Amino acid sequence: MFGLTFGAVQIAFRIDGALDLSGYTASIHVAAMLPIAMLIPWSMLIQRWLYGVRAASLTSVSNVLRTAVVGRAMLVVVPLWAVNLVVSTLVLGTTATTWSTVGLASVFLVTLLLTPLQAAGEEYGFRGLVFRVAASWARGPRTALLLGIAVSSVLFAVVHFSTDPWVNLYYVVFASTLAIITWRSGGLEIGIVVHAVNNTIGFLVLLVLHADFTAAHDRSDGAGSVIMLLPIALHIALTVWVWWQTRSSGPVLTPPRGEGDGAPSASSAVATCVRAAG
Repeated sequence: MFGLTFGAVQIAFRIDGALDLSGYTASIHVAAMLPIAMLIPWSMLIQRWLYGVRAASLTSVSNVLRTAVVGRAMLVVVPLWAVNLVVSTLVLGTTATTWSTVGLASVFLVTLLLTPLQAAGEEYGFRGLVFRVAASWARGPRTALLLGIAVSSVLFAVVHFSTDPWVNLYYVVFASTLAIITWRSGGLEIGIVVHAVNNTIGFLVLLVLHADFTAAHDRSDGAGSVIMLLPIALHIALTVWVWWQTRSSGPVLTPPRGEGDGAPSASSAVATCVRAAG
């Protein structure tokens, strides 16, 4: 991911230089989004290569993206996260900058096309592959679950390179709650929806405010504040809701009756990873 991002950014700088463009451009936005989106096929490939587990099992216990789960999640997540992002952005404030019409339109288009894929890439990479591999280091199911949540969440926070305690707390809660939701729901769908809605609406709000993207994504000490408790509370509330919805069945480990084609489910995939690891 970092290697692809570095290469993509160098290409973006060359393109912007040739076109005499400055500031945050569509080329830089593509360079930031596309390499992370590539974690989707890359994570599937690594799982297949190292563990011999079918790539599609990384998505859900049904080996497919369950559109019904996506639809239900959208109904809950979109309105709540829209309010959260607007309020949080206005409270934290933004640094305005000058945008050209072409610049706004091009970054807007890239946001709609690539940001959902970028968010999905992080889910496949962290709540999919890293979660699964880290869990395979333990023998017991409870220890495996805790280890998978801890490693994937800490790593997710680390790769965002923040030195602000509020921001790091948010990243850890963001990652750990989505890991729990992935486990309880039997797939990445809800996490993908939350992540995609969060990032996409967040970028769109910044565009509406003509904000400086570089300043808006400052993660140095002092960048966060107590307002971060609002998205943290939303993540915890969503996790409680998913847990309540699965209170009778427990974690979803197998496809619904009559679904699937005999391919290994996510639960059997985890077992395969555990055997392969030790």
